[in-house]
Amino acid sequence: MILYINTTDAEKVTLALGRAGKLAAKKEFKAKYRQSETLLPAIYLLLTKNKIKLSDLRGIVIVNGPGPFTATRIGVTTANALAYGLKIKIAGLRAGEFKSIEEMVAKGWVKLKKVKLKNIVEPVYDREPNITIGKYKYMRN
Repeated sequence: MILYINTTDAEKVTLALGRAGKLAAKKEFKAKYRQSETLLPAIYLLLTKNKIKLSDLRGIVIVNGPGPFTATRIGVTTANALAYGLKIKIAGLRAGEFKSIEEMVAKGWVKLKKVKLKNIVEPVYDREPNITIGKYKYMRN
């Protein structure tokens, strides 16, 4: 079973489970500014509802951007940590490469088959991060 994660939408999170490129289950929920609180519990609920154990996962596909800085970072970091901890493959998929959940699952499956086990996915942001006050602006005040 493959876990698919998409946090690149600022308003919602999309999770899916797939088998050989075919959608097996999905879950979408609103999570504006709450991705860090809701992502792992939602993954757990999706797996348990479908009677899947973490040990049953054979790979993870993460939509790695472009998207909002924090939401994208949370999704990619969670996916990388799960893949590392479970010793399973991970692949990144760009948001513009698919138009539906079914297409995300199909294209993600193809990418996942091509990667090596010890892979890391890096996020792609929609613009440069702007999360702190600029050094010089802060010093002038």
